[in-house]
Amino acid sequence: MNWGMKIAIDARGAVWFRGTGIGTYTYQLAKGLATRANHEFLFFCPESAVTMMGEAPNVHRVAVPENPDWQVEQTHMMGAMLEAKIDLYHMPQNGLNLPQQVPFPVVVTLHDVIPYILPQTCNSTFLRRFLKQMPYIAKRADKLITVSHYSRKDILRHLEVPPEKIVVIYPAPEPIYVSLPQAPCREFLEECYGITGNPLILYVGGFSLRKNVGLLLRAFAASCKEVGSGAILVVAGRATPEVAGLLQLARALGIEKQLVFPGYVPVRDLPQFYCAADVFVYPSLYEGFGMPPLEAMACGTPTITSNAAALTEVVGEGAWQVEPYDEAGLTEAIVQVITDGKTAIRLAQKGREWVKRYSWKKAVTETMLVYEAVKRN
Repeated sequence: MNWGMKIAIDARGAVWFRGTGIGTYTYQLAKGLATRANHEFLFFCPESAVTMMGEAPNVHRVAVPENPDWQVEQTHMMGAMLEAKIDLYHMPQNGLNLPQQVPFPVVVTLHDVIPYILPQTCNSTFLRRFLKQMPYIAKRADKLITVSHYSRKDILRHLEVPPEKIVVIYPAPEPIYVSLPQAPCREFLEECYGITGNPLILYVGGFSLRKNVGLLLRAFAASCKEVGSGAILVVAGRATPEVAGLLQLARALGIEKQLVFPGYVPVRDLPQFYCAADVFVYPSLYEGFGMPPLEAMACGTPTITSNAAALTEVVGEGAWQVEPYDEAGLTEAIVQVITDGKTAIRLAQKGREWVKRYSWKKAVTETMLVYEAVKRN
């Protein structure tokens, strides 16, 4: 067969970061590109998951042995790309560890520049690596894809990048996020996770300080006076050191028995969590995109977010937005969604309608156009 382009993708983030925005992005991008049968793809995968996303005649997978020295990994990957005579290399997870000498065009998806904006919320190792490498990555990349216009403005403000070099391509929720009947989802949470309580307020995401989960705990505690002592707040996400501080705050607020930490929830179970919830709340201080609110909206769950950073752009009219430091405003929003059925129905409908504008088919098509433009130049 006469192939079109030969494109290498560092797809390891699809496994490493599964369940996060970057993991969803990498997984769905690779999956969508694999359907472009007129092009040939080289996917770099972790050794433990080299068979990810099934088989396709136009996809070749290269297992990358993990090594503490990233230069050893990159030498291995570079050798495979040179042997395959690729036309282009795409790094979907911020381009970190891009080799100094790359003899073919490079596309990097730079999701955000949080280390420049909120460095105090970043892991120290990641922060040092990002700040050291990103100026070179931004300069070397032939095109930068980012995930919102807000993120694009931040990149232009913090990095020396010509505006024409940055393309905004929105990602989308995965197809598994659809409306499911609430009662069976509640039963699933009880049987599989031991979670009971009514009403159920849900948060899904990380526990970095920028996620602002402390504000959610305080607003939930205040809302219990109106929504009842049977209410529970489920905060799902991989346990990190910040969780200890949140548990301490919950004890101080007197809600420790109503706070549920299920830990990391596999992607396959997340639709049941969203559809079991009466309201989804995401009060983040900063997002370059913000995938969980869209997942909740796609599931028909009334959604409340902050109006910070890219969230206003991404959730639009589909979610109730509050100021990220307004505890009273967040409390009021939670109470009204829980106690007013008309508000909940209207918000759920708006969310379902708004999220229709996001599509992985469209995102993959727009990404292919970026590849074609880079190859022409």
